[in-house]
Amino acid sequence: QENEELKEKVKEAVTDRFPTTRFLDIQYQQYLPTDFDSELFDRAFEEGEIKNHYRLNANTNFTIFSKPRWNITTSLNYKYEAFELNDVENVAGDAIAPYNKNVDFHYLSATLSFTYFARLFNKPFIYNASFTADGSEKDVERLKGFVGASIILKKTERTMIGVGAVIFIDPASPIPVAPTFIMEHKFKNSPWVMDLILPQRLLFHRPLFENGKLSLGTELSGDGFYVYNKAPGFADVYDYRVLELRSGITYEHRINTTIIATFKTGLSNVFNSRLSERGENTNDYIFSTKQDPTGYFSLGISFMPNFKKKKE
Repeated sequence: QENEELKEKVKEAVTDRFPTTRFLDIQYQQYLPTDFDSELFDRAFEEGEIKNHYRLNANTNFTIFSKPRWNITTSLNYKYEAFELNDVENVAGDAIAPYNKNVDFHYLSATLSFTYFARLFNKPFIYNASFTADGSEKDVERLKGFVGASIILKKTERTMIGVGAVIFIDPASPIPVAPTFIMEHKFKNSPWVMDLILPQRLLFHRPLFENGKLSLGTELSGDGFYVYNKAPGFADVYDYRVLELRSGITYEHRINTTIIATFKTGLSNVFNSRLSERGENTNDYIFSTKQDPTGYFSLGISFMPNFKKKKE
């Protein structure tokens, strides 16, 4: 019974913080125009304007098998990302007139996860192992995974503190291990709550209206897709990865017991954008881009149906 309660609390906390972990989540992100420049083999290559950039993301998650102490779940993801480039100019010395270009990419992934719930030193302890196959509409490109564990060190009426670590089973990862720190704190005599998950986010949120929640803060996001190349002298498949800080406001509104709508807006700051050969460490990149900070907004809709069997 205790393990079942721990599982439900963890599931509720995760799905509340991360919409992509809900049964079905669909998001559309739109970025405002911004200038960019790029380097190829550490030499200036092209510059221009990203006139239009948008992303459509769909995720579904469901439980395959569940026991009081553990469960096995799967996650499926599809992403469509499109760029409209304007006045692109080659600055490497080639005599090429400025041109416009439209490119788009499809990304798909499937993840299988095992989660174990227990107690360590009489503290809640959660262990997770996940393995992912991803690629594009053309082919499966890579297999990767991670194992991680977290322990809740402190849990009071107003404060929760936890620590953990993640080990990446992925030769392309720039780091093999990442520590994690979790803290939730309810301010005294205030509706505001601090939600800190290092290194992923720092948010301050509060209830708003009868069924809404307002959040202010910053989130770190990683995105990417596979790029196919036919130029001689290069690899056939490359992996494009982006690290982005999104700072701004989020409003979530629970339409009913199963549907949640989300709106986000703020400032996007891309600080790491690299193209490396598939399977190679992202520090061994051949192409990189830099772009000016720009505004963005996103719209999302999530579905969280209750699949629990009713007690007779």
